[in-house]
Amino acid sequence: MNNWFGASRFIIGRVTGSNPVTPTQTGKDPDKQQTSCESGFFYVKSLPNSLDCPTENFADMGRILPYSIPVIKKGKTIKTIPKGSTKLHEQAKQLWHIEFFFFNEATGKNERLRITNGLNRIKDPKEKLKQFEALQLAYKELLETGYNPLDEKQNEKLKKSIVSITIIEAVEKFKEYHISKRTRPTTIRSYLSKIKQFITHVGPSKKVIDISDYDITDYLNTYEASEKWTGVTYNYGKTSLNNLFKFLLVNKYVTTNPVLNLERRKEVRTEIHQVFSEDDFKLIMQWLRANDRYCLLFAQMLYYTCIRPKELRETRLSFIDLKNNKITIPAHISKNRKAIPVKIDVSLKPLLENLNLSQYPSDYYLFGDPKSIIGKDQIGENTPYNKFQACLNALNLKGKNYTLYSFKHLSNVNKYLAGWQIAEICAANRHSSLVETETYLKDLMKFIPVTKDIPPI
Repeated sequence: MNNWFGASRFIIGRVTGSNPVTPTQTGKDPDKQQTSCESGFFYVKSLPNSLDCPTENFADMGRILPYSIPVIKKGKTIKTIPKGSTKLHEQAKQLWHIEFFFFNEATGKNERLRITNGLNRIKDPKEKLKQFEALQLAYKELLETGYNPLDEKQNEKLKKSIVSITIIEAVEKFKEYHISKRTRPTTIRSYLSKIKQFITHVGPSKKVIDISDYDITDYLNTYEASEKWTGVTYNYGKTSLNNLFKFLLVNKYVTTNPVLNLERRKEVRTEIHQVFSEDDFKLIMQWLRANDRYCLLFAQMLYYTCIRPKELRETRLSFIDLKNNKITIPAHISKNRKAIPVKIDVSLKPLLENLNLSQYPSDYYLFGDPKSIIGKDQIGENTPYNKFQACLNALNLKGKNYTLYSFKHLSNVNKYLAGWQIAEICAANRHSSLVETETYLKDLMKFIPVTKDIPPI
């Protein structure tokens, strides 16, 4: 029987016999002695006469315990001491064991358990006593937590209850995992915002193994009503918790994912990342050329390369190969974790050549300085965003849901209108599959104007 708490390296050995309580010695191994009694539970203020244990072992302020307190048994009494030895050394040569009784509900009898854990190999008196006292304390603490040496199934439940991490501890491990995985900080913050709400709802000390699908549903329904959540927000709360419990399931902190089969809400999509109208696009480009050459180049890079804004912020000069007309975003930066080269369009190349990239160290960032464009430090997440928002504010275009991604979307609409095949658009966007590209293009179809006449019938 493997012991798992407090005395994780100890092995319990036990066998049972029948009344009366008289030890039956088998060989010289005290682990093989067989005893039992029929006195039932051990009453804390009265000791069954048939038990050879001190009365104080059962004293526990009037409570009834199903076990006796573990004690150290040191073998036979030493009557003679050889010349040159001591009583302590002779006692240490005896076969010691830890002994306690436990009530077996199945048989209605008390069973004697004797544990040595192989410590009789120790002959030094002080060291032997130290090790047996540690073993005695470990079993005492185990029994106090509810450990039942006769019921492995119950012990497994107890183990999960004691060892299981709390939701607070789980979130810290979840956060560390995503940081090491290089998940986007905005994504981590979004996950944690919903998970922290859930912690407030169930309490920080809740063990993850005790969280049920009811707890998840109750949280989602409560916040949906109190915070006036939309279907999108409700589903994102569910997704955040699902990702947390998927992580816990993979890492064996839980045995099931309580979020897995919960219902979703119907979503009404928010119209964001709108494609520019022709007139608005002209106004934006005119304003950027006149007022912000940094944001202008950022927008041009988005349009000509379809490299994502986050990837552009992390683009170093060493990624750019003007000689071979390509930019390679490393796998650890790329959203799809693949280092796929992006072609430098004929219209983009002169813009990069004008920057005189070769005069800077190769580890500088293409967009490292809002004033000089190229710089040694990576810019903040909101720098390009804030600059583009300033442009929209100046042109009174804030209410049209234009974002930096609108440049990327406009590029793909224009590619489609210019006759590009879906496979070519897939490659240009570094999508992982044609299915991803088709799904992406479905959202852009409303921006494709109908220019051809319908064939007559």
